[in-house]
Amino acid sequence: MKPAAMAALVGVLAAATAISQFFRNSVGVIATTLAAELHLTADQLGTLTSSFFLVFAICQIPVGIVIDRYGPRAAMLGSALFVVAGSATFAMASSNGGLILGRLLLGIGCSTLLMAPLVIYSRVFPPQTFATLAGIQISLSSIGTLVATAPLAIVTAQFGWRSAFLATTGLAIILTIAVAVVTRGPSAGPRSDGPRETLRATLDGVRRAIRVKGVWQLFLIQFATYSTFGLFIGLWGGPYLAHIHGADLTMQGNLLFVMAVCQIIGTLFWGLADRLVAAYRPVTLTAGFLSVAAMGVLILAGHRLDLFGIGLVVAVLGFVCAFTPVILAHGKSLFPPDITGRGMALLNMGTMSGSFITQWVTGLAVKAVAGDALVYPLQAFQLAFTLQTMLLIAALCAYASAPDPRRGLGS
Repeated sequence: MKPAAMAALVGVLAAATAISQFFRNSVGVIATTLAAELHLTADQLGTLTSSFFLVFAICQIPVGIVIDRYGPRAAMLGSALFVVAGSATFAMASSNGGLILGRLLLGIGCSTLLMAPLVIYSRVFPPQTFATLAGIQISLSSIGTLVATAPLAIVTAQFGWRSAFLATTGLAIILTIAVAVVTRGPSAGPRSDGPRETLRATLDGVRRAIRVKGVWQLFLIQFATYSTFGLFIGLWGGPYLAHIHGADLTMQGNLLFVMAVCQIIGTLFWGLADRLVAAYRPVTLTAGFLSVAAMGVLILAGHRLDLFGIGLVVAVLGFVCAFTPVILAHGKSLFPPDITGRGMALLNMGTMSGSFITQWVTGLAVKAVAGDALVYPLQAFQLAFTLQTMLLIAALCAYASAPDPRRGLGS
């Protein structure tokens, strides 16, 4: 592949994942605005944000089947229709039900926008470059997370959140056309190294993926890792900064922007560390327990810090939580080529179901402490963050015995 075509492919695929990142994290910075405008309680906010992740997770097994059977290009183009419909529905919603419908459509639409590009990379590039490419993909796509922080706050303050989502709807249409152009070719189509699978063989591939040794340990670490980052930047970060530290909408956006930037740097750093260490588990465990430490500081001392201090804690948390590329590479190494799509989709189900469960449960927890108040007390946030930290510790303990093919461990 020529360098220009390679750059176009990576750029467009990263942009597709970026729009998914924007939608999954876009409620955090406008949460207080939505709550005030539409009179949403804490549990309603939790349900609103988690609805995206629920349907996203449910779609992962079908998405894996579609990717392996019909190709990543078909999967991405089909799901793009739901992205456009979901963004427009969210922008025009006048009630909590309308917002949730938009989030559900967006969850369906975005469900292919990470796994499909990763499958294309696995077909086009050498295996030893996969973790680095995954890091680049996630880093570039994190521009979507960046846009969901300070830029979204600025646009919301100037033009309203509805205008922001209508503009994103137009961008989604343009991006769909770009994906159709750059993914033409065998690398993005159905596998051609044998006859197409029967439906029975396709479902058997799902069962094979489920039975791969170590898959549930990786599922659990996926369940806990991204949800730690997403819980703050995508839901409670804005309210926490507003209610505990008095940050206005612009300051909330700025601090969450810093967190997102550090997450981008972290994905590159941990992806590179994976290649230097030449093993998956040491990198994941190091980053994971650093994440636990950062959460501990947030829980125990965050409320005593000024805005600069809490910004530093949030920045560190964004950086140390960004080891998803290593987990993805570890997962890919466990699955045979013919079930890569289904296997990776299974692990991505862990990512999305983790975000659904944690955001929904912490919404209930904050509601239990705060009641119907629109300003939440410190104890409500501490409870939410403590529940997440306990989940992360449990996941890391389970992952510690996962097989590591690059060192021949656990076999």
